[in-house]
Amino acid sequence: MYFNDWYPYYLIIARLLNIHIQKDFLNSLNLSTLKPNELLDPKCFRKIQNNNAIVIGAGPSIEESTVQNYLLEICNFGRGKINTAMSGNMVVIAADGATEMCLDLGIIPDYVVTDLDGDYESLLRADSGGSIMVVHAHGDNFDKIASYVPSLSNVIGTTQNFPLRNVYNFGGFTDGDRGVSLAVEFLAREILLIGMDFDSRIGFFSKRKVANLKLKKQKLQIGKYLTGVLLENSSALVTHITTSNHDSSFYGVNKYKVI
Repeated sequence: MYFNDWYPYYLIIARLLNIHIQKDFLNSLNLSTLKPNELLDPKCFRKIQNNNAIVIGAGPSIEESTVQNYLLEICNFGRGKINTAMSGNMVVIAADGATEMCLDLGIIPDYVVTDLDGDYESLLRADSGGSIMVVHAHGDNFDKIASYVPSLSNVIGTTQNFPLRNVYNFGGFTDGDRGVSLAVEFLAREILLIGMDFDSRIGFFSKRKVANLKLKKQKLQIGKYLTGVLLENSSALVTHITTSNHDSSFYGVNKYKVI
């Protein structure tokens, strides 16, 4: 999503959730200066283009064995074995807390989209395993950016505010819809959505403790809306994997698969 398209959404979200735009910008500067010559640039997303992207959210459906087994099957097939689900190479984009589940299954994501509020040990393991860490700066994670980013090796910085020389804005608000934004922006051929349970309870891998449940649910509904906006403007074939317990529908999906 181009910045000029994204910014009006950002202003509405900031007003709705009382987000301090100045703090967002200051933390973008903070991220920019932590590793001024070491942060990656968007060339690191080249492998998404014309390939198939799995975007894994941290919704409660990823706790279910049927979803985990399906994910293992897809990843194994898409990374060199027989492929019966999606054609071509597979790129895995994990939203923050979903990284822990991926690693538990032996899957190292290609990209981890994170504002650093997921399990930190899992983020470190993913980074050590070669995942590109798409680290997002906003007004509420200044301390985590300052503490965690120096320990990470493969970082590209993002912001929801004005982009900087080495901190980028591809659109998106929650970790999940920012993952979708990457798949759309960098022209994935097919997009498979897993764990994008915007209408369900807060998943184990999303938050161990939720300080403000109302605010969290507001953010999920914003993420749901933005996901629909992104997918409606994508030429990719989009499949949403759901379960009967955690169905969540949104615009822009070509087909649904209930497992």
